[in-house]
Amino acid sequence: MKLPKVYEPHLYESDIYALWEKTESFKPKHRGSKDNYSIVVPPPNANGDLHLGHGLTLALEDIAIRYHRLKGDATLFVPGADHAGFETQVVYEKQLAAEGKSRFDFTREELYDRIWDFVAQNKQNYLSQFRKLGASASWDHYTFTLDEKIVKQAYGNFKKMWDEGLVYRGERLVNYCTHHRTGFADVEVVYEDETTPLYYMQYGPFELATTRPETKFGDTAVAVHPEDDRYKQYVGQVITVEGVNGPFEIQVLADEMVDREFGTGVVKITPAHDPNDWEVAQRHNLPAVRVINHDGTMNEHAGRFRGMTVMDARQAVVDALKEKNLLIKVDKDYTNRVGKCYKCGTVIEPMLMKQWFINMQPLAKPAIKALKQKKIMFYPDSKRKQLISYLEGLHDWNISRQIAWGIPIPAFQNVDDEDDWIYDEHVTEEIITVDNKTYHRDPDVFDTWFSSSSWPYATLGGSGTKDYEQFYPLSLMETGADILYPWVSRMIMFGLYNTGKVPFESVYLHGLVLDPHGAKMSKSKGNVVDPMEKIDTFGSDAFRMGIVAGQTPGNNQPYDESKLIGARNFCNKLWNIARYVEGKLGDEFKPGNSPHPKSVADYWVINRINYISKQVSSLLDEYRFSEAYETLYHFVWDDFADWYIEASKVHLNKDTIAYGLESILKLAHPFAPFVTETVWQTLGWRGDKPLAISDWPKTSDSNTTKADTFEEIKLIVNEVRFIKNELGDADLQLFYTDEKFLDENGILIQKLAKLKGVQNVKDGYGLHLTQTRYQCWLNVDEQAAQRFITSLANKKAQQEKNVDQLEKRLANKAYVKQAPKELVAQSKQQLKEARELLEKVTEEYKRFNKPSA
Repeated sequence: MKLPKVYEPHLYESDIYALWEKTESFKPKHRGSKDNYSIVVPPPNANGDLHLGHGLTLALEDIAIRYHRLKGDATLFVPGADHAGFETQVVYEKQLAAEGKSRFDFTREELYDRIWDFVAQNKQNYLSQFRKLGASASWDHYTFTLDEKIVKQAYGNFKKMWDEGLVYRGERLVNYCTHHRTGFADVEVVYEDETTPLYYMQYGPFELATTRPETKFGDTAVAVHPEDDRYKQYVGQVITVEGVNGPFEIQVLADEMVDREFGTGVVKITPAHDPNDWEVAQRHNLPAVRVINHDGTMNEHAGRFRGMTVMDARQAVVDALKEKNLLIKVDKDYTNRVGKCYKCGTVIEPMLMKQWFINMQPLAKPAIKALKQKKIMFYPDSKRKQLISYLEGLHDWNISRQIAWGIPIPAFQNVDDEDDWIYDEHVTEEIITVDNKTYHRDPDVFDTWFSSSSWPYATLGGSGTKDYEQFYPLSLMETGADILYPWVSRMIMFGLYNTGKVPFESVYLHGLVLDPHGAKMSKSKGNVVDPMEKIDTFGSDAFRMGIVAGQTPGNNQPYDESKLIGARNFCNKLWNIARYVEGKLGDEFKPGNSPHPKSVADYWVINRINYISKQVSSLLDEYRFSEAYETLYHFVWDDFADWYIEASKVHLNKDTIAYGLESILKLAHPFAPFVTETVWQTLGWRGDKPLAISDWPKTSDSNTTKADTFEEIKLIVNEVRFIKNELGDADLQLFYTDEKFLDENGILIQKLAKLKGVQNVKDGYGLHLTQTRYQCWLNVDEQAAQRFITSLANKKAQQEKNVDQLEKRLANKAYVKQAPKELVAQSKQQLKEARELLEKVTEEYKRFNKPSA
């Protein structure tokens, strides 16, 4: 088969993926190695298309999987999808709203069934997108977070913790969204700094400040700092306070929670609506009075403000305080940190509710110990230290969610005794009878993070199964740095709790992919980049390499389309190299058992392949994906294409050039699987075995001395090219004195440097070359030599001017402070590059400033 002139990805990608599946290339098999390597995909939400973050995750994971598969390891890459309880229900509710309906038009069971059908419709879409990205996943292992084995594991965890007293039902403050009417875990709340009015009001003998006057109906105390002498006479008393609904009594207490610098140093304590106040209430045995309903309106405790929304009540209470001369002043410029729902932006209400909680410290302690012992490697390592700190301060986890879509909590409450709860997995029934007692099922479902915390081992079937015994712990967990706390931490804790082992050996955390201006992508901003559109435009390989290029663990990076363009050019370079080699080998070519080097270029390219293979291997072993790609990119483009192929036009060795092409295809395959496999399938001598299950390049014997000879040729050719470029590509000859090296390699140098000739002379003259140890000259006259020196001097002066201008710009404090961050960063990068170029030009100028004549 002859390769067409142009590589058009869309003509090959679907057929190539079908070939891999037909040949069972992704099934875990040992091929020359006894090692195992496993990754389980962080399951994307089943409610929509994959986004750029998913694209980056799958690209990084697939690079690692394909590399280990080529090394001969048994590789298991488990794909999956997350039912994403709350997120999916929100997406479906938007669809209902477009139809003029809401979730309240259906029973919980009806809503669940409708969402199930909605997810099923999306399933084929995101599975095809997995394939489009080239993910070499074992589809026999595909797992959905509502599959029986995942549900079974979630129930097993809950029952085990129930029996051991780690899970309990208690009345606590939870983070509650009054729009979606469900609670959240602490780590799911998004905090934003906002300018919020701070209201100073009269509270009996006290003046105090609050941002939430509407919650005063739930106040059960006022607090001062124990060391604040101004208020010592009141501590321990019960005082009468005039309020907007009339006088009421309140207790005065002292607690170190009080910040003497906030307001007046006196704070009202509202246990049912503030986390800090709740802690104070627990220490001082205070009652908690909830004054806000689940729908965000005030309840009966608010008196005449009952039925108002929180914000309406706030203004109404402030107006009432004014009427009764209880409002002292308002600070309209107060900055407050406000928690919000991460889906709709509604201000989170701390809500007193009875929920299921997990006592986390017994789980956190073994995880902290494992992390301190470095049983899990982190990329970057700084995240390990952050995680330890987070776990050391971990609170109990609320795992109840007031939604329909998810795994029902297997707990039933006695209808006659609210404190009598039993565990039962008959969750399809709302009412059951046990021992002549009637029990009603808890209507809530598990927090999605609870069920997905068992993902690393539940996907493998759990303890005792073949996959678990072979592939657990996982080799790598690659995911976003933003879910280090909500997911990675819990997988570690639950893995140790259930299996006694850490769930994975390494964790690689990538940062967010931002928009080109460094802003977070969001649909509301209209700055979202669709990875599938980019694949359609550039091809899957170009997208994979472009999104990985420049990526470092833990750091956010802006989306840069120029990297995709550069990666597409790299794919085209691979294609063109293959076309050139194919044309030179012919249809009847059969390679030998070795590359059979003959010329110095042959020895050099074999030496380079040996080095690059080791270098890329080392980088991928350390999960330095971007550096591995850059290393390969420059080898293919600079070494093989620019040097070896050009040298082969002088001395063609079919065995060596075929060996070079094969090696490049293998090295590039993890990064660019489609184009490399497409080319591989045209190599008739390789039979039907896909490149995906071939072997990583092995070291081949090479003569270092002869390889070094070619390096010397490169020095001469590079210097000649540089001089010719400065002189306008002059028609020149190379003179050299009696040197055997140049006698043997003169023709090669002449062709590579595009010289008129290479001549052995008794006495050299012209412009003396300075980079080689051999005595060489270019036959330029004195005038041309001076023109060359002047050109270098001008370049040096221009670069000095550029550096000076950029240094002055960045020394301007106003510019650095006021200019857009991306513009300042661009200036810093320009200065770095200008300094590097100045250093290079300066060295060139010094070398040639006194040419030999």
